[in-house]
Amino acid sequence: MTDPAFTILLPVHRPPAMLPCAIESVLAQERQDFELFVICDGAPPETAAVALEHADKDARICVFEHPKGARNGETYRHQALQEARGEYVCQISDDDLWLPNHLSEVAVLLQSVDFGHISMIWVMPDEKVHIDLRNLADPLIRQRMLTKRLNFFGPTTVAYRLSAYRSLPEGWSPAPQDLPSDLFMWRKFLVRADLSTGTRYAVTSAHLAAPHRLDWSLEQRAEENRRWLRRLRDPAQRDAFVQAAMAGAIRRVKRPKPAPEPARRRLARTLRNVALQLGWKPPA
Repeated sequence: MTDPAFTILLPVHRPPAMLPCAIESVLAQERQDFELFVICDGAPPETAAVALEHADKDARICVFEHPKGARNGETYRHQALQEARGEYVCQISDDDLWLPNHLSEVAVLLQSVDFGHISMIWVMPDEKVHIDLRNLADPLIRQRMLTKRLNFFGPTTVAYRLSAYRSLPEGWSPAPQDLPSDLFMWRKFLVRADLSTGTRYAVTSAHLAAPHRLDWSLEQRAEENRRWLRRLRDPAQRDAFVQAAMAGAIRRVKRPKPAPEPARRRLARTLRNVALQLGWKPPA
């Protein structure tokens, strides 16, 4: 059997209302050479049942059932990666979505770096779309991530070589209570001077963040995810989504800011590089 190019982690701890959408967005990838590990961290039986139903239909899906682990069940992710066969590792949250080009862009990113991420795309409850333009290749940003609580990308956009992960003294593990678990993990890569890091500017995901939806019911969130999944399946609506993300970045540059002018110029240069990489032109 040929090894897959990608190992995808999908941790889940709650009822399965949003899980099918996340799985379907993985199954719709342009790159189909992956294995998908659904890691149930104390998730209720109905969540495991939904995951197993998908696994019964697709041999690339493997389900790991566990009692609730410490913090966010990070130890279970490490255990799963001991069985990984992909050259590249990425992850998706059960309440986020990937566009079909996500794995294709991950492959391009990891041809030149050991650890990095694709642009973080925030989808707000009012349907506004924001793209984060910070770049992990910037040494100042890396230093701030190592010494401050700065973290501008989450698991849904992260990617790393399995060989780089296995070279770490410690992989996924429970973070200290005062530190986000993903930043705790990212620092283990960033502290290694021998590992290369970077950002690839691309619109490949939709992050429907829970903190912006604290007063929503689980069913409300699931309906929103289903609605966005339907939209992002349509090529015309996917293009509109990309345009919305880039238009938002343009507005950030044009909007007057109290930041010093050199910072404004750096942001403008970043935006030009983003547009060039995406082949994006403002709509007429």
